[in-house]
Amino acid sequence: MSDVPCPQSLLGVKTYFLRADELAKGGKPYVAHRLRKFGIELAMKVKGPDAGPYLLRQFDLVDQEKAANIKCPPRKPKPPPAPAPAPAPPPEPAPAPAPEAASTGGGKDG
Repeated sequence: MSDVPCPQSLLGVKTYFLRADELAKGGKPYVAHRLRKFGIELAMKVKGPDAGPYLLRQFDLVDQEKAANIKCPPRKPKPPPAPAPAPAPPPEPAPAPAPEAASTGGGKDG
């Protein structure tokens, strides 16, 4: 990682720098650079009295990465949206009601 050991006050953000080193060695320099910058940003908020030499080393690494002119990797094109589903067929009409049988009476019982 670096020749300067991580101070006690920055142990909480050390993971960011370790992961940035892994990514830089693994062929992902852009991600490593962004992660290292984020780690520095967090470490500066801690304000540890013993953090100076370690942070200067991280700043040097960021400057080296910047000088290497790393570029953001191109984005993969998004796949085209799926076609809209076909509209549902209209519901079938309800069957017509059967005609009622004619009544046989005149209306009065009797």
